[in-house]
Amino acid sequence: MKSLFINAENTLRSGWKILGYFLLTAAFGAGLIFARRMLPDAVRPLVSEPLLVFLAALAASWLCARLERTALRDQGFVLNQRAVREFGLGIAGGAGLVCLVAAGAWLLDGFHWVRNPDGKASVLLKSAGTMLAVALFEEMLFHGYAFQRALQGMRPRRALILFSVLFAIAHPYMEGLPGSVILVAMLNTFLAGCLLGLCYLRTRGLALPVGVHLGWNHVLGSLGFGVSGNASKGLWTPVFHDAPMWLTGGAYGLEASVVTLGVFSLAVFALSRWKGTGARVSLPTVAPA
Repeated sequence: MKSLFINAENTLRSGWKILGYFLLTAAFGAGLIFARRMLPDAVRPLVSEPLLVFLAALAASWLCARLERTALRDQGFVLNQRAVREFGLGIAGGAGLVCLVAAGAWLLDGFHWVRNPDGKASVLLKSAGTMLAVALFEEMLFHGYAFQRALQGMRPRRALILFSVLFAIAHPYMEGLPGSVILVAMLNTFLAGCLLGLCYLRTRGLALPVGVHLGWNHVLGSLGFGVSGNASKGLWTPVFHDAPMWLTGGAYGLEASVVTLGVFSLAVFALSRWKGTGARVSLPTVAPA
């Protein structure tokens, strides 16, 4: 029984740590969301669910760090000059990926844009705050404590594939989408998980993946495309032509486009060849999980 829970180094196996982290995050998140419902109607809109689930993931990460007598910075949650620079580069990179995909779909006569008369800077600013909370939550959940404990128990490539699969499974897919479009969307989400995971592996920090995640989601929404199936109100609205849905992604967004599949594949390949900027934290050698 001891070997089921304890490894050769006499510590709790990484798999149980990962499961415990996910359960803690779920418990904290459920509690905070329940508490939000108790708030007055005038206050409730000021406290978004993405912010609450990020705080839940942060609390779970902090508690796990305390139990292991480490710090949040050891999980890549650092705020310094280097992190700010990587965060900014990430935003630019994520925005650039959106522009490449949108340009490709446009050149293939998939859509054209019309100006959205309701598009306002205030709406985009509010959206940026929400997207930041989403990016922080998902990166802490999938490339923070749990991912890093997986790296202690298995080789980086296997950990990256495992958590990219979890990343793809965790995203909802719209009902009524053709099977081929859902398949493309799932592949793209898997590749996005690989891309973001490589951003962490190459920097040993969360700033770059959070920046890429934010840049992709926010610019995608600002251009009027759906974000993982969620409708967005941007400065422009795409008008889709009589093109296959697998080309444009339709209402789901460019994350269901084969153009994204090509761009993400190239980005993952490029990151896999990049040696990175050096590790902040030295990972222990691979030990039994």
